[in-house]
Amino acid sequence: MKLHRRCAVLAGFCVALAVSQAADTILVGGKIVTLDAQERVAEALAIRDGRIVAVGSSAEVLKLAGDRTEVIKLDGKTVLPGFVESHVHAIGAARASVTETYAELSSIAEIQDWIRRRAKDVRAGQWIEVPRNEITRLKERRHPTPTELDAATTDHPVLYTSAMKHALNSAGFRALGIVDADSKLADGEIVRDEQGRPALIRGGNQSLRKLMPRPTVTREQTMTALGKLLRRYNEVGITTIFERATDRDGVAMYRELREQDKLTVRMRGTFRFSARTAEGVEKYVKALGFKPGEGDDWVRAVSMKTTLDGGIHWGTTRLSEPYGERRTRFYRLTDPNYRGELYDTPEELKTVFATVNHLGWPMSIHVTGDGGTEAVLDVIAAVAATDPSIKRRRFNLLHSYFPTPAIARRAKELGVGVDTQGYLYYRDAEAMAEVYGKRWAERFIGLGEWARAGVPVAVNSDHMIGLDPDHAMNSFNPALMLWIAVARQSDRGHVYGAAQKLSRLDALRAVTLWPAWLSFDEDKLGSLEPGKLADLVVIDRDYLACPVKELREIKVLRTMVGGKTVFLR
Repeated sequence: MKLHRRCAVLAGFCVALAVSQAADTILVGGKIVTLDAQERVAEALAIRDGRIVAVGSSAEVLKLAGDRTEVIKLDGKTVLPGFVESHVHAIGAARASVTETYAELSSIAEIQDWIRRRAKDVRAGQWIEVPRNEITRLKERRHPTPTELDAATTDHPVLYTSAMKHALNSAGFRALGIVDADSKLADGEIVRDEQGRPALIRGGNQSLRKLMPRPTVTREQTMTALGKLLRRYNEVGITTIFERATDRDGVAMYRELREQDKLTVRMRGTFRFSARTAEGVEKYVKALGFKPGEGDDWVRAVSMKTTLDGGIHWGTTRLSEPYGERRTRFYRLTDPNYRGELYDTPEELKTVFATVNHLGWPMSIHVTGDGGTEAVLDVIAAVAATDPSIKRRRFNLLHSYFPTPAIARRAKELGVGVDTQGYLYYRDAEAMAEVYGKRWAERFIGLGEWARAGVPVAVNSDHMIGLDPDHAMNSFNPALMLWIAVARQSDRGHVYGAAQKLSRLDALRAVTLWPAWLSFDEDKLGSLEPGKLADLVVIDRDYLACPVKELREIKVLRTMVGGKTVFLR
């Protein structure tokens, strides 16, 4: 989309108040990237009662200043709309942070070093569980062997989980009673190496948790940790989040934080269920007790969620073609004709979609593969044939990693939006090229495909573990998301599918205006225009003009939510 000249700020542009109505806060002397329909850049912005009331030149906007108006001088700094993080599991990440510190690991050597450090802090014989790090992100692209884990410690049983399989050291296998070629596991399958020695376990979760139960975390501890995490979100400019698998108690936590004046981001709730019948869906929705869109600008119920297929990290994503030898070998599968999982039949899915639509809810569907995405679109089209209202409901695809032009066109026709993860391209594109093939890597996280078709695509993190914006389990730093969308470089510097790059403004829309569309908030969030909520960030460099390599280095200097500063560097 063509960017209008930034210097072309019309006199009196968007000043919407009389001088007698003084603003609470005015930001002047900056570069306000409005993201309005004309893509205009202004100098100043005024806020009153939590909303933007004027955007324009400094001279015009300063006419709204009164005796009590706070005037913030930007000194040429850039202002962007507040970032909308459209896929997190913040409550889960907060709860986990009470008892563990996450570490991002990129090789078996780093895993060994982490185990050695951990072994110094726990008594001999106590289990050590390696933080979740996918084998797609390890340099070796495989699980560590028992011998490699033994090299880190033999005094502790060790567990490392990835691709829905567990790697253990010798002490770990012994603790499970797996001691010889005849050993079996009641709730799991032992995967053996060429010499018949145990290498991995597929399943076995119940047996493992008996030996290493999860620590207890109180609701009060979770609430405290959640408040801390939300402030970390503010530090990187996040002003709205989508909790993508919450429940009544999760909503209650956010409402309690709001009542205590401790809520520093807006929350949009998605509610996950597993029902496959109309009666099951209706029962779930009735027990949930929320109406579609119930809530306010701070905490609102937005959509339902179901899971159709698996994932690229697990080897269960539903593809349009068989996995073949290379993918089968990588995921330690047995059938090269396997195409991935579909947890619902088309008829079950049609029943679920039709019922959710009838009840007035949008639907968010976890679907990672292109074959799974095609199945979802087929079902939406089938429902639309008898009830076209589903096209207005804004169903959205969660993940949908491998779009094609045909898939994107169908999504647009059916009124479907997309929620996908830029960080996965950064960390997993190399594995996609090696395991799936270059053609698949070029389609992977195909942001350009969605944008060209006019599909609102929200770029996010799927943050689930860890508090470090740059090194959590899926980084939640929007600056990194923007750079990935524009530069499309993997963590090894390669570009797969240059046509999938976004312009700087479209990348910005993907973390602001387009996710706001998913929650029916485009008239309130996502751009800086009079009447909208005053959610914004001040950054340390010119987003529109700085070198591309600097986009990932952007630092947020100030974050405002509803006109209130919630972070100041």
